[in-house]
Order: sequence, then structure tokens, then C-alpha cells
Amino acid sequence: MNKKGDKLNARDFIITGIFSVLFLMAVMIGGGPFAAIPSLTFYFPIGAAVLAGPIFMLFIAKVPKRGALAIVGVVECILGTLTGMHWGLNFGILICSIIAAVIAGFENFKNQKLNLVAYIVYCIGAMGTYFVFYFNRESWISFMLQKGTEQSYIDVMSSVATGKMMLIMIVGTIIVASLSGLLGLRLMRKQFVKAGIVE
Repeated sequence: MNKKGDKLNARDFIITGIFSVLFLMAVMIGGGPFAAIPSLTFYFPIGAAVLAGPIFMLFIAKVPKRGALAIVGVVECILGTLTGMHWGLNFGILICSIIAAVIAGFENFKNQKLNLVAYIVYCIGAMGTYFVFYFNRESWISFMLQKGTEQSYIDVMSSVATGKMMLIMIVGTIIVASLSGLLGLRLMRKQFVKAGIVE
């Protein structure tokens, strides 16, 4: 962020704001239906990764600056906090957004492999709340009950929270994020460039 060309300008902030909304919509559409059902809630990170790959790749092509992706994480963290989401989800997304920005920024957002890894890391952030659930369940339950989550929801969720489910969540998210990210890169090479959306 020291170089003049790396500083965010007004246009960058506008684009970042628009894409922050697009990311949230992708998460709600892809992951929301799973989160609403306690027996399927651990599939939320997998669903959340389905649609955001092309959005992620287009965004870092439009605003190839580390600060932009970090801002997306900050916005999502703030909105998640305001809407009562568990802090594990909010900070998971924030931390992974920052790490993703650093990874993609190593090659100035030009290296497709690093960009793909960055997207996978970004998607891991959505698992933050579930990691807290597995490793500090009492704290997670106490927090969510205070936020209005029904005990019946938590009981069903706890009944399916096996080690196998955790493995499915982690591996499934990585696989789906990889496929979504690859689709985004493919669209970048063909459709987005051809349409003049990116150079």
C-alpha cells in the first residue's frame, strides 16, 4: 500500500462496496438454505463456496489491491456482527480475507494459481463458527442461545456433529471452492476479457 498505484481511490471503494454485496448474496443463496436446517448446517461453508468463485476472480481483477479484499472482509464481519452471527464466522471471514489478500498479492493478483489458493482460503473463513462449535461447544451454545437460537436447533445440530461431518465440511469446502475458483478463472480468460469487463 506504499506505492501510489496500490492506493485505493474513490472508484475502488465503490467497486469494493458493490462486490461486498455480491459476495453476501452468493453466500446467502448458496449457503443459506443449509444453515436454516440444523441437520444440514455443517454444509453451509460448502454451499457458500459454490457461487462466489467467479465473483472473487472478477473482483481482484477489477481492484488488484490488497486493501480491497481486506475491506470486503471487514464489511462482512461488521454486517455479520450486526445481524447476530456468531463471532467465529465473522472473524473467520475477516482473518481469511486478509490472508487471501496477502496470498494473491504476492504476484500482484496476476498469478492464477495463487489467486485460486487465495479463494480457497477465503472460503475457509465461513467454517470459523463451526470450528468454535467443535472445540468450545459450551461457549458456542451459550452465545447462540443468547442470540435467540432455539435449543431444538442446537440439539439436532449437536447430534450430527461427528468427526466425519467435520471432515466432510473441510474437504467438501476445499473441493467446491477449487471448482468454483477454476470456473471463475475460466470465465476470466474467455467471457470477461472478451466482453471487455476486464483487460
